[in-house]
Amino acid sequence: MKPFNIGRNEFPKSEAKAEGMKVISPKCDNYELAYDYDVEYIDRNGKKLFLQIIRPVCTGGKTPLIVYIPGSAFHRQNVKERVPQLAMLAVKGYTVALLEYRGSEDAPFPGFVLDAKAGILFMKHSAEKYNIDAEKVFVMGDSSGAYTALAAGLTHGIGELEDEVITGSDYSVRGIIDFYGPTDITTMNNEPSSQDHRTADSPEGCMIGGYEVLKHPELAEPTILKNYLSAERAVPPTLMFHGSNDELVPFGQSCELYNALKAFGKEVTLYQIEGSHHGDRQFWSETVLNIIQKFIDKNIR
Repeated sequence: MKPFNIGRNEFPKSEAKAEGMKVISPKCDNYELAYDYDVEYIDRNGKKLFLQIIRPVCTGGKTPLIVYIPGSAFHRQNVKERVPQLAMLAVKGYTVALLEYRGSEDAPFPGFVLDAKAGILFMKHSAEKYNIDAEKVFVMGDSSGAYTALAAGLTHGIGELEDEVITGSDYSVRGIIDFYGPTDITTMNNEPSSQDHRTADSPEGCMIGGYEVLKHPELAEPTILKNYLSAERAVPPTLMFHGSNDELVPFGQSCELYNALKAFGKEVTLYQIEGSHHGDRQFWSETVLNIIQKFIDKNIR
């Protein structure tokens, strides 16, 4: 039989049969995904930074965007490590861009915050290419990446946390999703922790350039997120998740920012995950993913 020169959708159903075969018609209730890897979004003096973009295809319309910032104790990241987890959000109909940022060994605070804002802006400018809705952008992260996501989302328009790449541009987001991020590096040792967060070589010390945190308030104070809040400044709705038994970033870190946001009348929700440690599997459970989906869907209406 000669090859059929017809379109895929016109190709005929096979008439072949096998005794005992079972015929099924699965419902395609999740999206097929495409993966654009190592997409350069900025060159910082010869250091190229990349995005890993997971996107649903054949959606019938533009998708909301989640810019995801992975944790790394403020050091260099292995961004691709989170691709499998983030695919669970992409199949729900969201484009997810995993963002690489300069670690503290390359650029202490606020370098990584500037990178996050530049990455958000790049994706907004690339909305047509990646079929995203530039008006429906969220920022999300875990651990130090969550700190960076919070800082990027909560400080839109604050000049001292901008550079020539982003000044005057709209890198605003519709919401922030925080997985167990630190929020005040000066208080992290006020609760039990498995490490000292105050020494010069701690993640927090490296974050400010390799200095002891409590001995250098001039460096530490600008990193404290609640210092940028006020009743007058609008900030995006914030969704927070934190394990009750977090051994690296104490649960009280989320309480501090949550209480500050509430005090200024901002929209914020905090979920404590009972019995969970730092980065446990529960954060990627269907329960948590469904809460995130409802949060996004509510804030894109």
